[in-house]
Amino acid sequence: MKNILCSFALIFLVINASAQKRFDLFYLGGNYNFSSPTEVIKSNYEASIQSNLSIPLFFKDSSIWFTSVDYQYFSTPSENFILTPKFPGELSHFNLHGIILRTGYVRRLSQKQALHFLLAPRLMGDFSSSLGESLQMGGIVMYEKVRDEDLTWRAGIMVNNDFFGPYVLPVVYLDWKIAGKIKITGLLPVYGKLYSQVSENLSTGLHFIGLTTSYRVNAYDSDDYYVDRRSVDVSLFANRYLFANISCELRAGYSLLKDYGLYKSDDKITLGIPLVNIGDNRIRHNGEYAGSPFIHLRAVYGLPIK
Repeated sequence: MKNILCSFALIFLVINASAQKRFDLFYLGGNYNFSSPTEVIKSNYEASIQSNLSIPLFFKDSSIWFTSVDYQYFSTPSENFILTPKFPGELSHFNLHGIILRTGYVRRLSQKQALHFLLAPRLMGDFSSSLGESLQMGGIVMYEKVRDEDLTWRAGIMVNNDFFGPYVLPVVYLDWKIAGKIKITGLLPVYGKLYSQVSENLSTGLHFIGLTTSYRVNAYDSDDYYVDRRSVDVSLFANRYLFANISCELRAGYSLLKDYGLYKSDDKITLGIPLVNIGDNRIRHNGEYAGSPFIHLRAVYGLPIK
């Protein structure tokens, strides 16, 4: 592992490429968490794969029909501390898949203002449930303001009918050159970067991502369950352009929160908002997870935009 990390560091420092403001069309990444072994699980970890394809369709009035598709896969051992139901014993791993479609209209009101309307259906499960059981519906509405070439912001709300109940998330998007080479970008509080543009082809800084998602699982018992996955990851990163349109990003950090709660399908909350669940009287059917260090690597294909 040490030799692999050194090799990537050498690539970042040696290869030159040109970089400018870009639209990321596709990325493919992987994540590995080094969780501490427990009395139940002797080899503990979390491994994941994430990918995204984004396609914008531009109209004459500069409005956009935007479509993106995400695929996510998570695999982790499950501490089988069952409280009430009886499992047959093969609940040794969670293997969870997510396919998320975002499609909708970005209406340009003026050169510096726009409205974003996106639908966001999801298939979230272990591929043992039917499509209907794995389907969630959601959406995003945001208002965009371009103040100047150094600051673009958006404010809005994301909603989703997770398996644990409705989830509502106020969001703020920032693309802000704070001072000199220091910038901040991201959809807060979902993800964000505070970084320095060291050169035209290299940026380094701090990255975080906080996610709340849910997955239908029913491969282990005659009854249906869902997994409430919650994570908060903080890391240092380096992003380097390897070729004209391809960049590679390496992250190393710590998961402050990494949990997979198992619940019966009819055990729900009243409303979920960031950091708080309203009306949460659920009974959990597995043990809690702990934070852990991780590494993340992704390759991105993007095109320059004016």
